[in-house]
Amino acid sequence: MKSLSICLISPRFEPSFWGREYALPLMPGDKRAWMLAGGLPLLAALTPDIHDITLIDEAVEDIDFDALGRFDVIGVTGMIVQRDRMREILARLRGLDAQIVVGGAYASIDETFFDGLCDAIFVGEAETTWPAYIDTLARGEVPAYRHAQDKPTDMTTVPPGRLDLVKDRHYATASMQYSRGCPFTCEFCDIIVVFGRRPRVKTPEQVIAELDDIRAAGFTSCFVVDDNFIGNKVAVKKMLRDLITWQERHGYPLALSTEATLNLADDPELMDLMYRANFRDVFIGIESPRAASLVETKKLQNIRGDSMAAKLARIRDAGIVVSAGFIVGFDEDDTAIFDEQVKFIEDNTIAQAALGMLTALPTTPLYDRLQAEGRLVPDDPVCNFEPRQMTRAALTAGCADTLQQLYTADAFFGRLRRNVSASPALTERRAALVRKTRRTGHAWRRQLAGTAASATMMWRLARAMRAQGQLRSGLVMYVRQYSATPRGMWSFGTFLWFCLLHWHHHRLTQIAPGTDRRSMNYFSAAPVPPAKTPAE
Repeated sequence: MKSLSICLISPRFEPSFWGREYALPLMPGDKRAWMLAGGLPLLAALTPDIHDITLIDEAVEDIDFDALGRFDVIGVTGMIVQRDRMREILARLRGLDAQIVVGGAYASIDETFFDGLCDAIFVGEAETTWPAYIDTLARGEVPAYRHAQDKPTDMTTVPPGRLDLVKDRHYATASMQYSRGCPFTCEFCDIIVVFGRRPRVKTPEQVIAELDDIRAAGFTSCFVVDDNFIGNKVAVKKMLRDLITWQERHGYPLALSTEATLNLADDPELMDLMYRANFRDVFIGIESPRAASLVETKKLQNIRGDSMAAKLARIRDAGIVVSAGFIVGFDEDDTAIFDEQVKFIEDNTIAQAALGMLTALPTTPLYDRLQAEGRLVPDDPVCNFEPRQMTRAALTAGCADTLQQLYTADAFFGRLRRNVSASPALTERRAALVRKTRRTGHAWRRQLAGTAASATMMWRLARAMRAQGQLRSGLVMYVRQYSATPRGMWSFGTFLWFCLLHWHHHRLTQIAPGTDRRSMNYFSAAPVPPAKTPAE
């Protein structure tokens, strides 16, 4: 077989709730992306060893298009929020003498979006189709255009990603996937279309091996990227017991977070296992405080049993902080939904709330229903359907206004403070985890490093506020929040970290003067362009 030179590209993201792009430059070190894009290292691991692999994550480095001519294969992968940049990259690649291929989450639900831009497309999972495609090229044969697996991937066969090929120092946190698939039937979700409703999981041994690699790469935090980490409760409990042993043996080296469904609150054993395994945070799709909207979208797991507020309180008391996603634009939503969302988020002290408009993704049941009803508006990149009880303009403006309301400094820090004061169990359990964490080096060196990190964050935040013409108002804003925080609630370094998070949300939810609110992203309003500094 011929040895191929292969380049795999992940396009940059637009600033969003998830990316924390405005906080990253303010962190110590040279962090350029919040989370490691796990798809590229996995594809590299699936590629036979005889081939040369280069990974380019545009979140941490620019693409040198002039240097791409040396590759035999160039692959581009991405999600819906990267689709426009994917097309831009693919359009620039068409003149190269290389096989241009595309795959990933968005290609799996909207193949026609990439018509005429690639030589091959991968739909769905690619653990078997990608190596087969590379082998076909290496033999000098002409591969097919469309590649889709005949059956779902057996997760016990998935290798760990090639972390040796990534620029790990530029990422704030690592990523790992434990399972694929979700047993629920939310109408708007493409996960059950792409991965199915029967969750498939890795073995505990696979998970431990991957965490060993992540730890060896120098990461201290990891996001488990499953769309529903607890989809298979029997399997995840078994895995968590092994994970607890691993954390205890190594002195709790990795702080973990993930996504799960609200029925986590109905399983005390599972919550305790996650806490003991050092899961600090969980993102939960609440979507709406309106039961009618949840019934409409078939998110019935949120309304079974007692109230959502009671469920959220149980998760918090178990020692796990909740961030949550919310959606506006369901058929059962009228303009009163915006105030209802704010009230629910404030009442339940959810500091980081991702509020976005409903989006009809191709292949989902929602898309098919709205298409049958003649309500799709495919030419609108912001709101691609006609809401039933408000106009698209009202939905877009209401979402942007609500985000601004949620992320004033008073609102954000107020939720943080109330979250701590409302749950002594949260404070106690988190402190217990900190005590279990094995610290290396002398105490004075750790204290010096902490002081240096705080000084770096303060200086960089001040520069960022000055660049936006908000130095005076920003200092007043954060000093007031520090003064309002009871002494001993957080360390000064923790408070500064919350300031960085707030600055990101503050920048993200501002509306630039003279711009159209309709340019907002799925989870964010249009960011304000950076102001020029006097030196520029």
